[in-house]
Parts: sequence; C-alpha cells; structure tokens
Amino acid sequence: MDLGISAATNLPLALNVTFGSIIIVVLIFINHFRKYNTDRFQRSLFCSLLIFYFFSVSADLLFLMFRGVSGGIAHSILYTARSLYYLFLAFSYYLAATFIDYMVFRKTSRAKAILLVGCTVFVMHVLLLVFNYSHGFYFYIDPEHNVYHRGIYYFLRPAITHSPMLLVLADFATNYKTLGKSQIAMFLTLFLVFIAGSAVDFLLSSTYLIWPFADAALLYTYFFIVQADSRMDPLTGVGNRFSFNEFTDRLSRYITGDSWAIVMLDMDHFKAINDTLGHQEGDNALRDMAAIIRDCIKGTDFAARYGGDEFVLTIKVEKGYRDRVEKLIQEMQAEVDLFNAKKIRPFKLEFSYGYDIYTQDGRQPVEEFLNHIDSLMYRHKQGRRHTDERRSRAAV
Repeated sequence: MDLGISAATNLPLALNVTFGSIIIVVLIFINHFRKYNTDRFQRSLFCSLLIFYFFSVSADLLFLMFRGVSGGIAHSILYTARSLYYLFLAFSYYLAATFIDYMVFRKTSRAKAILLVGCTVFVMHVLLLVFNYSHGFYFYIDPEHNVYHRGIYYFLRPAITHSPMLLVLADFATNYKTLGKSQIAMFLTLFLVFIAGSAVDFLLSSTYLIWPFADAALLYTYFFIVQADSRMDPLTGVGNRFSFNEFTDRLSRYITGDSWAIVMLDMDHFKAINDTLGHQEGDNALRDMAAIIRDCIKGTDFAARYGGDEFVLTIKVEKGYRDRVEKLIQEMQAEVDLFNAKKIRPFKLEFSYGYDIYTQDGRQPVEEFLNHIDSLMYRHKQGRRHTDERRSRAAV
C-alpha cells in the first residue's frame, strides 16, 4: 500500500472528524488571548486548556490519517499520535477541572493545587505510555495491518482522564451549600456533557463523538466566560456596578421575604495614595483590597466594586447573621493588618464600612436603603478620622 496515497485517502475522514474542532479552538483562542480586561489567571488557565485541546485534536487527526497505512514509519506515527492524544486529552480534563473550580471558588491557591496534581499525573502518564510500547497492556498497534487495538488494562485510560472531574464533583458535593445556583448549573452542565461524550466514545470505539461533545462543552464554557466578564470589574476582578445593579434590581422586583446583609466599604486615604504615589499605585491599592475581600468572602457571598474606591458586599441573612457579618469584617481587618505589616507596597490599606439588613418585603425602596448604608459608612469614616486627629494631636 502506498503511504502517500493511503494517507491522502484517509484525509477526508480525518478532517471530517476533527477539522470543525480545530477551527473552533483556534477562533476562540485568537479572540480570548487578546482579552486584557479579564482575570489574568483565568485567561492564562483557559488559554492553556485551549492549547492542550488543540494538540489532542491534532494528534487524533494525525492518527486517523495514517490508520491502516503499512510500514514501520506509519506504525511509529500511529503509536506516537495515539500516545500524544491520550496525554493531551487527559491533561485537558485536568485543566478543565481546574478552570471550573477557579470560576466557582475564585481561589488561586486551590487552582494551583489541582494543577500540581495534574502535572504529577501527566508525568506518570508519560512513563506509563513509554512502558506500554513494548508490552501493549494499555493499547497496541497491530504491526501487520497498523490497526489500533485496546489492551487488557485499557480501563486505565478513562480512569486517568476522568478522575479530575470526579474529584471536582466530590468537592462540589461537599460544598454545595456554599455555591450559587449559576455555579452549580455551570458545573453540572459541563460535567454531563464531558461524561456523555466520553462514555459514547468509550463504549462505541468505532465512533468519534467525543469531539462534538467536547466542542459543545468548550463553547458553553466560553459563553460563560463572556457572560462573567461582562459582570466583572476588569481592574479588581470582583463584580462591577452593572452586576450589583442586576442584584438590586432582583431585590426590588421580587417579594420573597428573604433578607440580605449589605455592606458598603470605602478605602480611607485613597486620594492621598493617588496624589502622592501616582495612579499606578492607586490601582494596586484597589487590586490588593479586592484580593483581600475575595479571600474572605464565602461561596454564596457577592462582592462588587461600587465605584471609585468603594466596594459593596452582599450576604444572605441566616440565623446569627450579625456575628457572621462582624466576623467577616474582622477577617478583612486582620488581613489588611497583615498586609500592612509586610510592607509590600509603599502605602497602607485602611477602610471604613457600614452595613444593615434589607428584607425583600416591598416596604423600602432599594435606593433608599443604599443611601442609608452609605450614610452609615461615612459616619464610621468620620469617627475614624476624628480618632486619627486626636491621636496626631496627642503625639505632638
């Protein structure tokens, strides 16, 4: 059998199976790579996912082109292509699991821990595939016809590939009470699409439905990112004024009897930072304050940049809510004190706050309540200012 003719003969089927996926991932990558108004860690994580996804599809394209082609060169290409396909696809799943976890919990430390596990498994997977070349227990290529066959321990492949999703599922099940409805819906949709596509591909080995399913999950994820970015403040990574207005609009539209603790937080001496150190350091101060807020709030809490140097937090009221709000503020103050003690920046972070409870009973307009919260915050700020002035006079 002529190698070139056979490869050319296989090319239409190979492109039919993989070309759509390649185009989708390239277009999404080009668009998303240029997005600088999004969370940088999120962007690098998603771009890495796209790159490994592209490599796995390309490896499958190469495998399909040389499937059944005779000769030692074709045999080596087939084994290499299938090995790379398994490696890149499995790591894509780890990146997908890391991305989902980060989109839900917004904790960089958690995401990096999952990535470390993924890298460790990747190295072990490489060693497994190298050892498999001479033993064929995972998969093997029939040298006579250059046809792919599954080995007796092929079950290792889905176990390695799908374990990250199962770990994330267990994590979600443990923390589901702290998650929002949109977060749960995002994860379940992606989880079901991934599992359905992989199950079809595993049970019906002659079909290639994994790519349409994976493409659907990829597009859904990208649409979720676009939607999330439209509600995010690009400088600080928390919600923007638009997302908070959406929240307050729901409060005013629906009478549910639910109660929310709304905290208004304002950074003290922010103008002085801008005037004396420059706007770059002012931006750093906003980012640092937002990072502290993100680290302290829980899964169902919501934080947004209200405008300028003001932030707003919303907490669903349950029994003991005042202890919860006060504890949250104490945690933020402790983190601010730790930040200042480290002297990472040429400025100190300080904040004033005010909060109260809003109940969705239709009795009070949301705008009136926000003005009330704003006045409480400025009352606290004035009290801090008078205290600082007394301390300054005493020091003199």
